[in-house]
Amino acid sequence: MTDDWKNRDARDLWMRLWSPWASFAPRDLSQPINSGWSFGNVIVNQRNSSAPETEQAILAEESYGRQIGKLLEAVHELIKEKPGSAANPAFQDIEALREKVDRLKREAATARIDQLRRDLELLRASDKEAFKSRIEALRSLLPLDER
Repeated sequence: MTDDWKNRDARDLWMRLWSPWASFAPRDLSQPINSGWSFGNVIVNQRNSSAPETEQAILAEESYGRQIGKLLEAVHELIKEKPGSAANPAFQDIEALREKVDRLKREAATARIDQLRRDLELLRASDKEAFKSRIEALRSLLPLDER
């Protein structure tokens, strides 16, 4: 028996064994790779963006938060320059948003400092030398008038 016949017999055997199970197999096994991406609960794909790869590249450099922060600061400066802007509801909304973002930033910074304090307390209790060196490193960052 030639190799060609052996291969054909093996294929025939495989098909006979596989056919009862073939109905369970998917008909199409192609799947797009990285067809979309998500950022938190935001999903970016071809349905909601004409260039999701471009958006992903931009976000790799500047997060949505950073982009919004820069825009809020620029609009805030423009509002300050415009006479009578305090009465405009749209400007009031922008200022309220800016103040809210600033408050959230302060709260997040406070939470990080509180976590740092807890971490340092844990380090002090478990490794006095590591604690001492970290405290010295932190002290060196403070200006002399704040020590």
